[in-house]
Amino acid sequence: MTALIRLTLAWIAGIALARQFSPPMILLLAPAIPAAMGLLLWRKNPRMRRGFALALAVLLGAGRLTLAQPHITPNHIAFYNDSDYYIITGKIAAEPDVRDTTTNYRIATESIAPLNGDPLPVHGALLARAARFPAFEYGDTVRVFAAPETPPVFDDFSYRDFLAVRNIHSFARRPRLRKIADPPPVSLWGAIFRLKHRAADTINRILPEPEASLLNGILLGIRGNIPQDLYEKFNATGTSHIIVISGSNISLVVMLFLLAGRHLVGRNRATWLALTGVTLYTVMVGADAAVVRAAVMGGLYVLSLQLGRPNASRNTLFAAAWLMTVQNPLVLWDVGFQLSFMATLGLAALVPALKKVVPPWLATGFLGEAVLMTLAAQIATAPLILYQFGRLSLISLLANLLVVPVQPWVMFGGGAAMLAGMVSLPFGKLLGWVAWLPLAWTVRVVEWAAGIGGAQMALPKVSAGAVWGAYALIGWGAMRLNRRHRIAAWRARLAIPQPVWWASGIIALIIVALPVWRTLPDGNLHVAFLDVGQGDAVLITTPRGRQMLVDGGPSPVTAMKRLGEEMPFWDNTLDVLVSTHPDSDHLTGLVAAARRFGVGTVLVSDIAGDSALAKTWTAAISGTRVITAQAGMRFRLDDGVSVRVLNPGSGSEAFPDKNNHSVTTMIEMGRVRFLLSGDLEAPGEAALLASGADVRATVLKSPHHGSDTGSSAAFLDAVQPQVVVISVGADNPFGHPAPAVLARYAARDITILRTDERGTVELVTDGQSLWLAQ
Repeated sequence: MTALIRLTLAWIAGIALARQFSPPMILLLAPAIPAAMGLLLWRKNPRMRRGFALALAVLLGAGRLTLAQPHITPNHIAFYNDSDYYIITGKIAAEPDVRDTTTNYRIATESIAPLNGDPLPVHGALLARAARFPAFEYGDTVRVFAAPETPPVFDDFSYRDFLAVRNIHSFARRPRLRKIADPPPVSLWGAIFRLKHRAADTINRILPEPEASLLNGILLGIRGNIPQDLYEKFNATGTSHIIVISGSNISLVVMLFLLAGRHLVGRNRATWLALTGVTLYTVMVGADAAVVRAAVMGGLYVLSLQLGRPNASRNTLFAAAWLMTVQNPLVLWDVGFQLSFMATLGLAALVPALKKVVPPWLATGFLGEAVLMTLAAQIATAPLILYQFGRLSLISLLANLLVVPVQPWVMFGGGAAMLAGMVSLPFGKLLGWVAWLPLAWTVRVVEWAAGIGGAQMALPKVSAGAVWGAYALIGWGAMRLNRRHRIAAWRARLAIPQPVWWASGIIALIIVALPVWRTLPDGNLHVAFLDVGQGDAVLITTPRGRQMLVDGGPSPVTAMKRLGEEMPFWDNTLDVLVSTHPDSDHLTGLVAAARRFGVGTVLVSDIAGDSALAKTWTAAISGTRVITAQAGMRFRLDDGVSVRVLNPGSGSEAFPDKNNHSVTTMIEMGRVRFLLSGDLEAPGEAALLASGADVRATVLKSPHHGSDTGSSAAFLDAVQPQVVVISVGADNPFGHPAPAVLARYAARDITILRTDERGTVELVTDGQSLWLAQ
């Protein structure tokens, strides 16, 4: 154990002891002075010098934590937690954390005022969890209308401690934000975040979902758009580390900047170029604990190259831990830092030991190294995962063995496609094929592994003592193996023939490619009622592959995932978008579709809406051909497939509500008709019948999610549907579909298909027959 490691451990011990006992600063200063004097007086005595140095490190670590504790005074925003509703002014001080339907803003507060009082100067950070729309940017000065509160503590997770590590002690739920000043015209961090957003937008235009959001997580640290169910599968299979920025990302950045720098500015200056590049990349991807740890290690590695000194990985790891805890000692309690630190330590300590007992194909070569590193990281983090989360993934090792080897391909292929796409989108799309294959393989493996019964076992959380015992046992085993001079003879008999590797690669390619075939045009009309929860989204795909999307549901993430399941991965165009009306459960996903896909024509209702979401939608479709729907319109979507607009009609202006302005369309192919009714209610249905329009249809999309405000008896008698599809969320708070409506369907012997029971409902027709896709 080197002196650096001993001193870092003593420093960390001091921080931990101060957290446990909270000593006043005077009690730390009193013994620190003698310890410093002893270090000077006995500097020629190695044993005494070491003892005084360790004691001083413990005291300094304890002192650093004491200084890091917040002082909550009337000038601190946290002083006003849990008291009243205030008007708070401040600047957005970090990149907004955009989630599916919300956005987290870190606000550096400047003043606070009661609703009818004068403002008072304050400082400190406030985390405001606001609606996704309207969106604000880094550097905006905003006025926040909210009741600040102490961050909550849940049964299995302390959000208060999580935010405290980030020096945030106030939290605001569902605040109203109003921008009062733009960001400075010149801002380095603002420019970095704009570059990041451009890179993310390029990835979104190159790849489908969920591969695009996965690559955004791997390359850019944007994890908010990964579908929640997929994220949970990564957790269940122990593969979530793949979507966390880590040492492999930093190594790639270091390599690229060193190679480019040596050709552009020379070897010596390339070092500083690489350090600058790592710093900027760390800021761009969010600078969380795991990223900073990897960045510090990468920076120290670059410096070691410049100084011509060997780079000992363990020394670098502990140096990174010391630097991070100097800056913020609370990072020790960040789970991301803990897992990252132990995984890296496991690589340094366990890989050499494991090489002595594994078969030769695992001890050499790229694939073998990847497998060994995976195994070492799994062993090193297992006790900590049990302690923090109380779960054990039984499928983790197998899942990691299957997906980890392709991750360099993901990074290099995905990075190349992203950079190329930022210069030329068509070129980026071409390279996107290279990135899509390993990304799709990763998703398929994770979904398969998570679907195996008992893939994850819930266990009682282990004690801290048990964790220390487990790590002592792991350390003892690694030491015993590392002292071996002979390599186990039996492993030489376990070589895997080269044809087996080729066969495995072909099988993997088939597994990835097979789902693509079902998305190709097959000469039939496909109408997919997408499972988007409590909302509507219908994708119509014609016999030749043209597409019309009617509404997008309440969630951009879910809408993009469902479209990714239905469309060929290379297809990033939508011929027609239809917004039936500007309610959020229909419109929100359309905003993402308009931004992501090349759109030919947009069909909108005659009522625009004035919400922030509606204004965002209007901005998203600017520059696109927009047509206001009107009853009587008719257009050909493809050969043999036509679309008739039935509503809004000439009398729609009499309806004050948005629902009865819903764009209602009839999709026709041969003898088969689909009536898509939006959120039409009984008055709108009556007006539609009074217009004399032919509303007979084979399939009816249940108006307003099966609410009792629609599906009137007269309307059903006129439509005469054989099938009704109800787009509805499971256990929704509205009671949809209404029992009375279900009874009306049953009385007419109408087949009922529900998205909350079946997921996406896809109906297929050749113009004569109708069947349900499997």
